[in-house]
Amino acid sequence: MLNVATLAPVLHLLFTSRANELARAAGFVRRVRCLTGADFLRALVFGYLKRRTAPLEDLAQPLGISRQALDQRFTEPAARFCREALREAVGHALQAQPQALAVLRSFPAVYLDDCTQLALPAAAAAALPGCGSGRPEAGKAGLKVFARWEIRQGRLDRLDLHPARTSDHTALAQAAPLPAGCLHLADLGFADFGRLRDEAAQGISWISRLPAQARLGLPGQPSQPLWQQLYAWRQQGRTAVDTPAQVGDKQAATGRLVAFACPQEVADRRLRKAEEAARRRGRPLSARQRELCRWTVFFSNVAVERLSAADVWQVYRLRWQVELLFKRFKSEGGLDATSSGKRYRVECEWYVKLLGQVVRNWLQLLHGGPLRDVNGRQLGRVIADGLDGLRRAVGTLALLVEVLAQVEKELQRVRARTRRQQRPTAAQRLEKQADGLP
Repeated sequence: MLNVATLAPVLHLLFTSRANELARAAGFVRRVRCLTGADFLRALVFGYLKRRTAPLEDLAQPLGISRQALDQRFTEPAARFCREALREAVGHALQAQPQALAVLRSFPAVYLDDCTQLALPAAAAAALPGCGSGRPEAGKAGLKVFARWEIRQGRLDRLDLHPARTSDHTALAQAAPLPAGCLHLADLGFADFGRLRDEAAQGISWISRLPAQARLGLPGQPSQPLWQQLYAWRQQGRTAVDTPAQVGDKQAATGRLVAFACPQEVADRRLRKAEEAARRRGRPLSARQRELCRWTVFFSNVAVERLSAADVWQVYRLRWQVELLFKRFKSEGGLDATSSGKRYRVECEWYVKLLGQVVRNWLQLLHGGPLRDVNGRQLGRVIADGLDGLRRAVGTLALLVEVLAQVEKELQRVRARTRRQQRPTAAQRLEKQADGLP
């Protein structure tokens, strides 16, 4: 499990000799010079970690060069080098001690998958085509970041990069297979009945949402559209359903359908949002979409003995943790803003900022996994206070061990929450569910 003794050698190697090797392989550094690949990587990663919108003057200062000289180094080989450095970092499986939550105890790992997009200048459209936009000057180029996060131990298992036009299904198909016995949670955009069937055959458990157009087969009944069955249950006055089911036609998957009728105020809010989205697209809201707004529906192959219907709902809500991870990447890591319109400079910026967030995740794991009931913002402030010392120490292993030990000491001073929040955290909800509390 992650501690100073395991983290220090990884950081030291990544930001010294390994960075120089990757820089030479990428063609960024071709001869011995005053600016090495390690220097460049350290300046950008720690510079953007300290200030997410750092100007070139601040980034160039520790390198002893001018902002113009640094700007000239944002080239195609530089982007290739930064991308490979990010891949190198993600390849290190650093993780914390898993949080002991009774609801998750039967799963050795719980993987959350999701994607986010980062805009690029239009000059990158040939290599990294975007998905389009309502504005002519936007949406021509972009990156899709596929993230796989093991939530119990906090391990960032994958950060794969694709052209923004890549579908979520394709991004997921190109990721490495999941281990047998794990639980897989993914967004509705990843719903694929063939994949669910294959994962079940491989011993992987899953909980998925269902698309509005799905067809549902119940025991002893002919297949029919999901929304029609939900409508029938609503007419019967049913508010909760947990039944064996088969979903899909040609690529049918077998599991449990777990459905809860929404309170009226929740259904009304969903309907308003769906109607607004339909108006923006210039099309009416269909009957099936209206019916799905009145229900929360899950499909799972986890036996009821392992997860009750209420457990399925609460465990699936863990998927929002990866949404919060992306939100942190953008708000705190600066992945939602750049001051440049130059292709390779923006590419370099996105790669090193993502690398910075990987490093930040490692540092935070010195306190424990993401399901520990602590204030993440407080942990972030402790990490921010130690960044200058880490940047100076990362080139010398013995000094880095001392600095990391001090950071770990400060992180351990951040205490767990002792009072219940007005909006319970993920850990509090799961603990309450395990205790059978309302």
